[in-house]
Amino acid sequence: MKTAHTVLVALSILCIGCTTPPEVKQALIAKDQAYAENARLMDMHRQLLETIDQRYAYWYQYTKQLALLNLALKWATTDPGPADEAGRGALVSATIKEFGTDSDMRSALIHAINSMRLKDLPERKDKQGTIVFEKGRGDMNSLIREIPTLINVIHTQVEAERKTEENTRPTDYSGFDDYQTNLAALRRLNGMIKRYLDIDVTIDKADIRQLSESVKALR
Repeated sequence: MKTAHTVLVALSILCIGCTTPPEVKQALIAKDQAYAENARLMDMHRQLLETIDQRYAYWYQYTKQLALLNLALKWATTDPGPADEAGRGALVSATIKEFGTDSDMRSALIHAINSMRLKDLPERKDKQGTIVFEKGRGDMNSLIREIPTLINVIHTQVEAERKTEENTRPTDYSGFDDYQTNLAALRRLNGMIKRYLDIDVTIDKADIRQLSESVKALR
């Protein structure tokens, strides 16, 4: 019978043609492992860059605070600069720039310095003739008492500058996020292919023989 012959052919195809070769499955497994390793390495790279950024921010704060503290104590304890009036005013104006761009924080720092300037230090004006550093009236005891306040003012200013820098020019980690997103999509696709190939519809040869005999009996 033609129908019986057709069934036998179909069963033969199922028997010999539907098993995924082990090499193919192994290749898919190896590819997935490679994807996982790439994801791990990329994550380590990102963590390294984040650590470097954090360390840079720490050293920036440390060096900036130390520089401002040294500059503030210089003006609190000495009368730096040239003898001519123009040069002295230019030095004061240059110092103000070193105190940052935020006028409120700059004023707070200048106020802290004026509160601890040693007596006999003259007032100092900027190049526009505005008094910036007042005539000193303190002694070493008052200076030492005011140092914690000075340090706190400097710390607040540097911390605010650091946050402003981070907000205006944040580190771009989007490349890492995009890579991980694309890699996750590839792993999902690889997994779908593997699951599909894992579905073997091969029929055992003994079952094929039994079905063949049954089909022949129909003749």
